[in-house]
Amino acid sequence: MPPVMRRRAFGASRFVVALGLVGCSSSTSSSPSSSVEPSTFTDVYAMMFPLATKGQCNFCHSLPPNEKSNGNLSMGEDKASAYAALVGKPSASHSCSGGTLVVAGQPDASLFFQKLSASPACGGRMPLGGDPLTPEQLDMIRSWISAGAKDD
Repeated sequence: MPPVMRRRAFGASRFVVALGLVGCSSSTSSSPSSSVEPSTFTDVYAMMFPLATKGQCNFCHSLPPNEKSNGNLSMGEDKASAYAALVGKPSASHSCSGGTLVVAGQPDASLFFQKLSASPACGGRMPLGGDPLTPEQLDMIRSWISAGAKDD
């Protein structure tokens, strides 16, 4: 076969393969992300304040509010206190004043989510001095806030 014909045949076969792949991806079943239940505050709290393991947040944020040790954010020692301290509350920190900690339905506008992400808009990434949250942990928090940041 002449070179021009080989290129055309190869190009046509790539088109057929690509068309087949597109056809496979447009199935009528729902995507995995649409079938996954959003995270609950119980899930988030258990991950951030685990009872049986080293906690992510409670080392600083279960203490009384203090600008030097916890940015004036005390989430208490139970789930109800943590929820009450986060959702719809303005930041009392000098470095992040004016931001709302959790804006229901808007993770990217929520200072809580921003501070846990790689490059927060103000102050340092949390947990300060600790290991960053994993992408899965951040997805859990994003899911809970996106679903309305409800208290379950």
